[in-house]
Amino acid sequence: METETALCKSRPQDGHDAYQAQPDQPLSEAVIEAIAAESDLDALEIADEFGPLYDAIDPTALDSLFQSAGETTQTVGCVTFAYAGYRISVDQTGRVVLTERQ
Repeated sequence: METETALCKSRPQDGHDAYQAQPDQPLSEAVIEAIAAESDLDALEIADEFGPLYDAIDPTALDSLFQSAGETTQTVGCVTFAYAGYRISVDQTGRVVLTERQ
């Protein structure tokens, strides 16, 4: 897991595919849905094809990373990791950016 400012600031027109998580959707689920949509695989087939998400990142930690706790503000930032042939960046807004790894 690493942080990369360029990927975190990138927009879909930069050659990246971006997906927006639903307001109450865990980020780990948004990542799987984004990969499924991009790869034309069913969300349940992702783990069979590429291994479980937890081999790349702890899904529980990802889900809680940008969660607001009560009245405190959300954490600001972005996390980037590799999974399923993509470099995946997730930010505090729930935006998931997929970039094919070279």
